[in-house]
Amino acid sequence: MVIIRFDRIEKRFGGVTAVDDVSFGIERGEIHAVVGENGAGKSTIMKMLAGVYQPDRGTIVLDGEPVSISDPLHARRLGVSIVFQELNLFPHLSVAANIFANREQTIAGGLLNERTMVAATRRVLGEMAIDLDPRAKVSTLSVAERQLVEIARTLEQESDIIIMDEPNSALSASESERLFEILRRLRDRGLTVVYVSHRLEEVFAICDRISVLRDGQYQGTWRTAETSIPDIIAAMIGRRLEETFPQRPVIADDAPARLEVTGLSVGSAVGPVDFQIREGEILGFAGLEGSGVDEVFHVLFGIGKPTGGDVVYRGRAGRPASPFQAIKQGWGLIPANRRDEGLMLEWTIRQNASLCVLDKLLDKLGLIDRGKERGLSNEYVRKLNVATDSIDKRVVNLSGGNQQKVVLAKWLATGPEILILNDPTRGVDVGAKAEIYALCDQLAREGLALLFTSSEIEETLGVCDRVLVFHKGRIIREFARGDATKADVMHWVAGGVVPAVEAVEASFPDFVEPAVPEEDSVR
Repeated sequence: MVIIRFDRIEKRFGGVTAVDDVSFGIERGEIHAVVGENGAGKSTIMKMLAGVYQPDRGTIVLDGEPVSISDPLHARRLGVSIVFQELNLFPHLSVAANIFANREQTIAGGLLNERTMVAATRRVLGEMAIDLDPRAKVSTLSVAERQLVEIARTLEQESDIIIMDEPNSALSASESERLFEILRRLRDRGLTVVYVSHRLEEVFAICDRISVLRDGQYQGTWRTAETSIPDIIAAMIGRRLEETFPQRPVIADDAPARLEVTGLSVGSAVGPVDFQIREGEILGFAGLEGSGVDEVFHVLFGIGKPTGGDVVYRGRAGRPASPFQAIKQGWGLIPANRRDEGLMLEWTIRQNASLCVLDKLLDKLGLIDRGKERGLSNEYVRKLNVATDSIDKRVVNLSGGNQQKVVLAKWLATGPEILILNDPTRGVDVGAKAEIYALCDQLAREGLALLFTSSEIEETLGVCDRVLVFHKGRIIREFARGDATKADVMHWVAGGVVPAVEAVEASFPDFVEPAVPEEDSVR
């Protein structure tokens, strides 16, 4: 039975149409994903359901009744709650006080009835099988636990519909799985969960159906069991993902070597490793976690010391002794964890973009020339197409894709000659991925040497000119562009000891062939 129906919904902001004639339905007691690129309209339509915005045209129907949701309080009275990506909790109050914020229980004289609120909080946490102290300060909780408090608050408010906006952007794998278990339990109780995300692996793990928006328009709804990630991506961006990989020029065999590594060892687990990379080349590294790729990247950038081997850069022997020295010598490193290692999240775009070149922005008095700093930041915001209305916006408020573009801006501002990219598209939407692929191709054509690895084998094969396969600290196989499939690479990252198909099936979920979208997802 359909509990939510969007009927020809439109929303405009000034001259921009954010949602354009969208109609689809969501069934009671399902986890329903709404996906799309940044700017596709998914968050806008969810905010209309939550009462944050009102549609300019069209109707929202709840339980068969047309409704006009005037504000979030009205939405909550109708049984609709939203859990935003940026959690909306009071850190210095207790769990119970947050769950009852703006709905405090009182006794005679207007005093808070803490005993009642704590008991009710303990009950709702127990229903979710969450072991938290209702009296604990929210500031002492992990991000995952805070998110569970948000969900508990919606349940205590007796919401029938819970909207999850990018719910696990800051959660570990184990924390995400715990969240999924709770959402499945809520679904089995008959609640409806609307799951807004760009992380398709997680969407396929948790959701029953998927609706896709592109450029503000509805593309279709698919049952998860009847489609695949590549086909959902195609619906999101209008083309197959493999079509977003740029065509690469052939790197001449006599192209000058930018970097030569011989016998490199890191501790007893990594090495000896030998490879070279030429000017204008994108060299791929493939390996399971712990295979040695991260250790090689860190040592090359001056993070830690090798236990043996030689590094020749531009014909001169010597490895950077520190990250500071690496930057001075023309190295850049895009880390795998941008939030903890690549950005100052509470700083602005301007402050992050200029962080590694402040010495070049000083005036005669040794102070930072703010005009130069703003000019540099605006230049890279424009070049990298960072979606922002101001370079003074805090990075924490940007999407994952735009945060990654700020990381890239920071390193490109240094004028690197070698750029190490460690899983550069992790946690970004498919549109931003395509932009990063194009940027890698452009930088290589300009003469940079790029060392590239990704947790997605297809990316490494699609972006790189050559791929080195690591296993237990050593390079055991090399593939030229076009000479290997994902199955081939997975066979060798597993050590070449199991059949290729088994290696893939052991590491990746098996999605069935796609079906056409449901013809009538509104009724």
